[in-house]
Amino acid sequence: MSWNKKSVMEQKEMFIKMWETEKYTTTALCKRFGISRVTGHKLIKKYQEEGEESFFIKSKSPKTLPHKTPKKIEEKIIKLRKKYKNWGARKLKVLLEREIDIKKIPSETTINAILKRNGLIKTRRRRMGKEGRLNPKFDPKENNEIWSADYKGKFKIGNGRYCNPLTVCDSKSRLILGIKCHYKATYSTVKQGYISIFREYGLPEYLHTDNGNPFGSIKSPRRFSRLCYWLIDVGVLPVFSDPGCPQQNGRHERMHRDLKAYCKPRIMSTLSKQQEVMDEFREEYNEIRPHESLKMKTPEFVHEKSKREYSERKILYEYPIDYKIMKVTINGSARWGSYHWVYVSRAARGRYVGAEEIGNGIWNVYYRDVLLGYFDEKELIREEQYVKLSRIKV
Repeated sequence: MSWNKKSVMEQKEMFIKMWETEKYTTTALCKRFGISRVTGHKLIKKYQEEGEESFFIKSKSPKTLPHKTPKKIEEKIIKLRKKYKNWGARKLKVLLEREIDIKKIPSETTINAILKRNGLIKTRRRRMGKEGRLNPKFDPKENNEIWSADYKGKFKIGNGRYCNPLTVCDSKSRLILGIKCHYKATYSTVKQGYISIFREYGLPEYLHTDNGNPFGSIKSPRRFSRLCYWLIDVGVLPVFSDPGCPQQNGRHERMHRDLKAYCKPRIMSTLSKQQEVMDEFREEYNEIRPHESLKMKTPEFVHEKSKREYSERKILYEYPIDYKIMKVTINGSARWGSYHWVYVSRAARGRYVGAEEIGNGIWNVYYRDVLLGYFDEKELIREEQYVKLSRIKV
């Protein structure tokens, strides 16, 4: 047992006063104050030695610091830093060695601590942790197994505004499924572009993009953006190239090079006229130009429409009965129990995720049938504490 933390001094003082009356035994007093007899006898002994000073909580910090850097050396370090403002601890230490006994000079870590304590080092903002490289390899065996999508680099058209062409291709047949010209690359424009292509060609199994907005989000579990959750809703799994590795989507990038060469001398005055140029290139690329990788056949000849049709209605999904179902709130977190939160992603706000326990307090979190990550329930100690999903390698 322990003392009442709200009034430790008063409790100790009352204990001693009641003990001095000799009307109570030590055992009875300890029971009344909810402490052990060892604690009670220790308090009485301390009171007999120190008097009322024993009621106060004394600091446990050491009275002396034998390893503290002498004030003269600390002042010397500060003086050198102010003289050489861009020099770090390692260089300052070399200068100190010229004037002071090497045995008395503090370590680089201590010098940095002294500089930081005196406001001579600016704290740098921590960078976001980089997403680990997955080195994905995409070599589809059939048509519509993997589609690739990207925005060709923006360029200015005749009206002074920028044109952003959204391109979607089938990775197996090289067929350009669509080129959609937009003024801005946003969630709504990409979604509408996808829907028009899905209606015409059906659905792929996977859609391969880079990590840029609005396709992906490097900060979210599995790099899923708001657009990715919508793709999962319609039955398409998003996959990504590693950051800074456009060669992992080389087939698409090669098509973009041809598109750039075709459009460079054909810059139009309006977006609708520029769309006509894109449609002409697409027709030539799909139906006329032979491809060496297709044994000199055209993409139109090789490609077949997907058997998976796009549904205009939202496909409902039911989680297994042993899953815990959580709704992701507007801030990206889902309530866990009565007092805790699990942070999923703001991109998933408004959606329901399912948690499956895999043992020892570890829970896998799914959106529909897609694993997002996992968390350890044992990390939730304080009330209203939240835990982030740990990323998985897929």
